[in-house]
Amino acid sequence: MTNEQPAGFWSYTHRDDELDGGRIVRLSERIASAFEMITGEPLEIFLDKRSIEWGDAWRARLDSALTGTTFLIPVVTPKFLKSQECRREVIKFAGHAASLGLDELLLPIHYVNVPQLTQGSDGQPIDEVVELISRRQWEDWRDLRLEDEDSPVYRQAVHKLALKIANVLETAPPVRPVELPQQEATAEEPPGFIEVMAEAETALPAWLEIVEKFAAVIQVIGAESSWATEEIANSDARGGGFAGRMRVAEQLSTRLTEPVKQVDTLGSEYWSTLSSIDPGIIGFIRHAGESDLSTEDREAARDFFKEVKQLAAVTKETTAQLQDFSNNIGETARSSSRLRPQFRTIQAAVQKVIDSQTVLDEWTRMIDETDLGEDDQP
Repeated sequence: MTNEQPAGFWSYTHRDDELDGGRIVRLSERIASAFEMITGEPLEIFLDKRSIEWGDAWRARLDSALTGTTFLIPVVTPKFLKSQECRREVIKFAGHAASLGLDELLLPIHYVNVPQLTQGSDGQPIDEVVELISRRQWEDWRDLRLEDEDSPVYRQAVHKLALKIANVLETAPPVRPVELPQQEATAEEPPGFIEVMAEAETALPAWLEIVEKFAAVIQVIGAESSWATEEIANSDARGGGFAGRMRVAEQLSTRLTEPVKQVDTLGSEYWSTLSSIDPGIIGFIRHAGESDLSTEDREAARDFFKEVKQLAAVTKETTAQLQDFSNNIGETARSSSRLRPQFRTIQAAVQKVIDSQTVLDEWTRMIDETDLGEDDQP
């Protein structure tokens, strides 16, 4: 396959495809066939189930000069949003596409109802991947997926989707790299390489501080949960029954009010900060790796990249601990309707940190692929 040939990357959960009798995979094949009928050109759609180094393939294409021929189609379902791998692919692709000014190359299909996509959060914690998807013009397949695959309605819908892909590929604008937010500069002295890099560098300690605060609040929540467990055991020993357990649950809910607010705020702040500068950082790393930098700029970039990698390593360990905590409280939440909303908020906040780690890990991967990511000085 050459870079000139359009290629789509089909992101879905294998279990969804199994539950739907293989229809999700067949849909990708029908779209490819319809595209070739419309344009006379082949369209290769990669399925991670069948393709080796699936993620590396689309990243390599996005890094090439002909990025307008590469797109990602996430087949969105409730199970898709629970898949950490699927979430990572959307986050990484969105960052790369945005860094090149090619947001329209993320083409979601709303396959099974995800209420937040159509009804908003409605009091539920906001899912950041749903937000990324909602900002695109997704295709509504919720009713169409129930149609007979050979029916006129289904075939027309496949044709429409293939035609949309053809139009997107035909009208994709030239690459327009997104730059990092810059400090105000005069017309005489625009910000240079080092000034732009310094803007991002100042944020690193703040990100680490947020993660540390987040972990500290989680410890408080864990301590309160341990207190409740002990109180329930004491109540049971006294013969308090379910009434005693309900009393403890109500007390725990009250004691968790402030920590839950804090963890929600910190999680949102961390994700919004990272995601907003992700396209600029990706473009910055790409520029540093491809450009013939001066000795001064190379040294500055090398120092900055070292800081980024150190931050990613520190937060990676914390993120793993938060994931374990989130899994554990999920079990506890099912035992009390009073606690369930608070624990959902905690899990959503933890998910934001986990998804933020995807951003940091991708920066690290890109840095490692440049000679500026090496520890030894040239």
